[in-house]
Amino acid sequence: MKSKIEKLSLLLFVLLISILISACAPPTAKIKVSKNQIKAGEPVNVQWETKNAKTIELNGQTVDKIGSKTFTPTDTTNYEIVAKKGKKSARDKQLVTVEIIKPPAPIAKLSADPDVIERGKNTKLKWNTENAKIVTIEGIGEVPASGEREISPRISTTYTLSGVGDGGTATASARVTVNEPPPPVAERPRVTDPGPSIEEQFRTIMASVFFDYDKFDLKPTEEAKLRRAADWLNQDKNRTITFVVEGNCDPRGTAEYNIGLGDRRARAVKDFLGGLGVDPSRVDTISYGVERAKGSEEGAPDIVPSWANDRRDDFVYKSGGVKP
Repeated sequence: MKSKIEKLSLLLFVLLISILISACAPPTAKIKVSKNQIKAGEPVNVQWETKNAKTIELNGQTVDKIGSKTFTPTDTTNYEIVAKKGKKSARDKQLVTVEIIKPPAPIAKLSADPDVIERGKNTKLKWNTENAKIVTIEGIGEVPASGEREISPRISTTYTLSGVGDGGTATASARVTVNEPPPPVAERPRVTDPGPSIEEQFRTIMASVFFDYDKFDLKPTEEAKLRRAADWLNQDKNRTITFVVEGNCDPRGTAEYNIGLGDRRARAVKDFLGGLGVDPSRVDTISYGVERAKGSEEGAPDIVPSWANDRRDDFVYKSGGVKP
């Protein structure tokens, strides 16, 4: 019985000594991290273990004596475990370096095709950006990261594109020069053939009248010519035309006789036209007799020289008529 009591007393003594030693032992703290260097956004595991401590803090937050926790630091961070017991404390820390990867800077390009236009015409803006989250073009507004748009500025304009991203802002500009359109080219008036002049028409219509030998009376064929001439002379546009009837003879006979015969031939035509409505005041007469005779023998009136061709009345335009 005495032996059991002695053993129990010894056990209690040892326990008491252990408690006394523990109560007097200083606190300890130890911390470790899974990685001392990480990239931004990467997690890190922090583990700690303490002894003989009443309070334990990890970076200012109360934690258990032993534990672990996962963090995702955004900046380089010191993880420190502090174990305290009374006035005594123990510390341990680990530095975790965070490598911050700077996002790429935006890239912006802007062009106009064509960059010079006439007012009222269109051009096309084309753009392309990289690493930009918000893209705007001044005067147009927000646009996709890349694209094109048809525009029609009325005045010369500089368009500025801005691309904003995590890495900053990029800008690009394109100028569109607007010119006034050239004045319209006046349409050249169509040149139309005015046709023959009044004088040319006169010469065509008023064909020479031929006579028989030593006669001044009109043959039926020549009367027909004069009727056509009168119809033309009596048209409204031709009523102001004035002209001369010239009497001619072949060379046979005396000069004095032929002057008189030429005059009678000219007056015969004037009188005939007067009977067809041609005002006599429009018609002058003259006789050249044999002055213009070229024939040497008889022949058809249209043969030059011939006496038949010499026996004629010619018509000479003086003035008047409506120009074409």
